[in-house]
Formats: sequence, structure tokens, C-alpha cells
Amino acid sequence: MIHVWIADAEGARVGTLEEAHRVVRDHGGNVWIDFEGDDEAVVREALEPYGVHPLVVEDLVMQVNRPKLDNYNEYAYVVVHSARWENSEDRPTLREVDIVLGEHWIVTYHDVATRSVEAANQILPKRPALLAKGPSYLMHYVLDVLVDHYLPLVDRLAEDVDQLEEDVFTDTSTSMHARILRLKRGISGLRRIVGPQRDTVLALTRDELRTVPAELRPYLRDVYDRLARVSDLLDSFREESASVLELHLSAVSNRMNDVIKRLTVIATVGLPLTVVTSYYGMNFELPEYKWAHSELYALGLMVATGLATWLFLRSRRWD
Repeated sequence: MIHVWIADAEGARVGTLEEAHRVVRDHGGNVWIDFEGDDEAVVREALEPYGVHPLVVEDLVMQVNRPKLDNYNEYAYVVVHSARWENSEDRPTLREVDIVLGEHWIVTYHDVATRSVEAANQILPKRPALLAKGPSYLMHYVLDVLVDHYLPLVDRLAEDVDQLEEDVFTDTSTSMHARILRLKRGISGLRRIVGPQRDTVLALTRDELRTVPAELRPYLRDVYDRLARVSDLLDSFREESASVLELHLSAVSNRMNDVIKRLTVIATVGLPLTVVTSYYGMNFELPEYKWAHSELYALGLMVATGLATWLFLRSRRWD
């Protein structure tokens, strides 16, 4: 699916590829071409008038899986990722957004609907200046919205880490272990993207990029600052989650030691009883057999030995 926006003196309007080519050729305005899940042949044909390198077209339709910035002088190729984390998922869903930025045109490509691009499509009729001032301003808006969607994920991670720190001493079940590992996987998935993406946004502020005007660079640095904050928080959450996992394993180990200790006490108390029953269970006639109420004597001896053993262990604080 291809969406074409054209911004000129009359404002922003939806157009066709032919109109977009004519506007760029005649320098009559700025153009935004958005591809959603189109194949390579369609993208290659649509971008042929703009002189986009075949490798860029190939990377557009492929999953690069790593944020990056390639400078081709006449245009720049940017790869960024959006993130969404549903409750039923073990880790965030990362969606690649490819951007090719020229002087009077911008191209975006994504496999499925992405919130940052959808937000740009919805706001462009109300704020045509986003594209009329230059394609780089529209790119900044997309990046700004994309980074804003990382902040709720960070807030959620902070709440999850705090809750785990409260539950780690009271919940030693296997579900607690699964919760911690799920959190660590989510943090690791975000860290693998946020770090390189932060460097990519920082690279957009360099002077050698012809397609990014100098007056826009402070706004891109603001996007970079927020990404750097997200990256720092993820590093902190990673360390905290590792500490929570260690505390959980320690709590499980202590509980196991306590169970083993109690079982050892029970076995130790029962050991002298086994000696008494073994002695009177021998196949020999003993003098005690002829005593009156000899069974009470044997039971009393068992109770006395068991009680004496328990008192001894208690005095040693083994129970």
C-alpha cells in the first residue's frame, strides 16, 4: 500500500506518484511517499526517478534488524525501530521503520502499520508545515513520536522491577522465577535496539548531512537526550533484575536448607526410637518381657529417648 502526500503553497494534500515526481522535478514543493508492506519491485519502480541506490531499495524491503544511518550525500538512509509490549508477550515487539531523506522528498517503509507513521498521517492535514518546511521536519516528528512510545515501556519496567523486589522474599515459587526471566528478556530486547538507535539519532545531528538543516539539529538532540535517558534506565533495570534474580535464588536456597534442616531434626529424633524398637524386637527372650506392664515401660523409654534427643537439639538451636 502506497500513500503519497504533497505539500506546496496550497497546503498538504494526498496525491499520486506521478504528481509527486513532477513536484520534486519542478521544485514545486515537498513530497512524502509511504510504503506499507510493498514488495521490492514496486518500491524500485516508484523510487527510480529519485536516484535511490539499489542497495538502499533492497534494504528497505528487508529486515536490517539494526538501527543505522547511511549518508549518500544527496540523501540519507535511516533505520529505526518502534517498540510495543503486550501483556501476553515475553518480550517487546520491535517493528522496523526505514526512512530515506532527500532535500525535497522523504520515503518511509514499514511492513505493518506503525503508530509513529500513523500519527504523522493523521496530523499532516492539520499541520502541513511539517512537510512544507522540509522533509527533515516530518522525519523529526516521526522520530519524536517513536521515542515517546518508549517511555511507557520504561515506566512499566520500573513498576515491574519494584513489584518483583517486594515479592522476591515472599514468593519462592517457580512462577516468580518465570516472572524475573520474562522481565530480563524484555529488558535485553530493548537494550539491543535502544543503544544503536541512540547513536543513529546522534549521527543525524552531524554537520555533514546536507538533508538535515542546522536549525533542526537542536530538536534532534532533544530526541537523542530522551533516548539516552531510556538507555540509562534500561542499564539500571538490567542490574536490578539481575540482583532480584540472585535474591530469588538465595531465598529458594534458604528455604530448601530450612526444609532439609527440619527433615534432619525429625530423622535425628527418630534415630534413638529405632534403636529401642530394634533392641526389643530381637528374637530373644529378654528379662523385661516378664515384667508387669512391660509394654508401658518400652513405650515410656521410647518417649523419654525421643524427648531427650529433641531437648538436646533444641539446646543446640538446631530446630
